[in-house]
Amino acid sequence: MLLRSLLMLLLLAGTARGADVAMVEDELGQALLFNNRGLCYAVLPNHVSTTKDRIALFAPSPKTVGTAEIFWRDPQNDIALAYVEGALSTECSVEFNTLSPDLSDVLLKTEDGLIKSVHFDGAFFDRIGATLIDVDGTFVTVKLSDAGIDAEVIQGLSGAVLSVSGVLSGIAIDAQDTGEARFLRIDRILDFIGPQLRATSHPNTQDIAASPSGYGYRVTEFQSGDKSGVTALEPGDLVNSWISDWTGEAVEFEITLSNTEILQLNKISMFSLLSDNTTPPRRIEIQIDRGLPVSPYWTSIASADMSPTGVFETTTGGTWARRVKVKILDVWYPDRSLRIDQLVVE
Repeated sequence: MLLRSLLMLLLLAGTARGADVAMVEDELGQALLFNNRGLCYAVLPNHVSTTKDRIALFAPSPKTVGTAEIFWRDPQNDIALAYVEGALSTECSVEFNTLSPDLSDVLLKTEDGLIKSVHFDGAFFDRIGATLIDVDGTFVTVKLSDAGIDAEVIQGLSGAVLSVSGVLSGIAIDAQDTGEARFLRIDRILDFIGPQLRATSHPNTQDIAASPSGYGYRVTEFQSGDKSGVTALEPGDLVNSWISDWTGEAVEFEITLSNTEILQLNKISMFSLLSDNTTPPRRIEIQIDRGLPVSPYWTSIASADMSPTGVFETTTGGTWARRVKVKILDVWYPDRSLRIDQLVVE
């Protein structure tokens, strides 16, 4: 399976544009990405992430990272809708108004389909052949037509996208040990999420909520480091330390203070508790975006290293910014895991 997937990646790498499916967190599942009125969204099975609303997303060709906030759930129909931010938000290639509102003709006349998913930290796509064995008004049931695929593989693909005759037709909801999988039809999904896209409840229409300390921001993009715990760096969510293997590759966080306006930025600080198994960051680079969403303007600001005791603070003199990038270039103890216990942007 791995060899076949790598060969498929090489064939597609030169032609892929944008993204229509992304990996959720650490292989928790998949999400269908689409663009609606200039904003990027992800639709995924509700059961993929039931314990938290902030999730990380990964897409390949080239590898792109973003975060998403689930703002609407329908547990009964096992569907959820999220608003995507970060670099991935500019790569959503599917337009909402091009999704078919009635797939009956396509599904009843075609026997073969293709299941598409993303794996290995968003490194590449996988495509699996499928044969349609049952179609009703809500679901499409398929059987894997690739004899080399173990039935257990499909168990990790909740949210994977089914295409039939080149038409996006469903997302995987559940699977059976027989190698059969059930997909919720896209036209039914449109019925569920259409009213939510017309509402004013999603995060883009709201100010970023402040934590009890008064600070408000979201981690909207990151590169390298641990993928599943990154949103713990948001204010009010850091109940556990953020710890990730240090590979020698720089780790960068993009922090959004506001999705609509430029705010005053006074101080950026980080704290890392010392332990025998973890390391504080050392060299840290800071950039700020002083532009509005339609016209970003990034500039660097001076900052000192984090001390070996795990304390970092830089003041800005009250400059103005909408986003901040914190880049960790190296660490004090390269043979240990990187640890951050507190990140404050105020």
